[in-house]
Amino acid sequence: MPDEHSLDGVPAGWPVPNEAALVKARRATIAALVDVERAGRRLGRYYDPAGEFAGATFRTVTPNDPGQITAADLFAVTLLSVRLRPAAARRVLHDEQHRDAIRRRFAAVPENADLAEADVVTLDDASALYEDVKRALASPRSAKSDPWVTASKLCARKRPSLLPVRDTKVRELLGILPGSDHRHDWLIHRELMRDSEIHRLLNDARARATTPKGTPVDIQDPSLRVLDVVLWTHAVHLG
Repeated sequence: MPDEHSLDGVPAGWPVPNEAALVKARRATIAALVDVERAGRRLGRYYDPAGEFAGATFRTVTPNDPGQITAADLFAVTLLSVRLRPAAARRVLHDEQHRDAIRRRFAAVPENADLAEADVVTLDDASALYEDVKRALASPRSAKSDPWVTASKLCARKRPSLLPVRDTKVRELLGILPGSDHRHDWLIHRELMRDSEIHRLLNDARARATTPKGTPVDIQDPSLRVLDVVLWTHAVHLG
């Protein structure tokens, strides 16, 4: 795992995780994947079309317009245990200032962008997208409003190969301190996605995904989203 001075392709001004943070996140990820049979069962349960988890629907519910946020996207994130307030939904869907800003950001971030390979321009544009989505969701009546989880999940639905689903459980599992910058977290996820052993174990777990009844599950999500699921299901002790 590289140290903080050897991370390449980091935009200027981004908070760079140190070596200890990267090592801790890698160890936690390997621990979640090393028993690939068990990881495969957790994946199968999460993606089971007959089950109670969001895997089979979060990305596939339509429409999923890559250039804007629609009511279908808001519905999709509620499947990930997000509580979306009515005023926030109205701002995202109907406030023209917010909608125009978010559309411009989407236009700047390639639909097929991949976190492991993203250049500094794409990363900076993705960060600006995330900030505008979070700004639209935040209550203008509260200076403490910080809907970072909802913004992360919305952005992850729209750019699933580029932006991870950040939530408290996964961040705790990876040893990420509360309140850390999203850019710091993204760089940790980028190093995980660049790791050859993690890549191998993730593919093995995906290939072993089966429902509780033993039926194989064909997971079509990109690797970053599958890694999110592996980490979350391990963190909550699913199966």
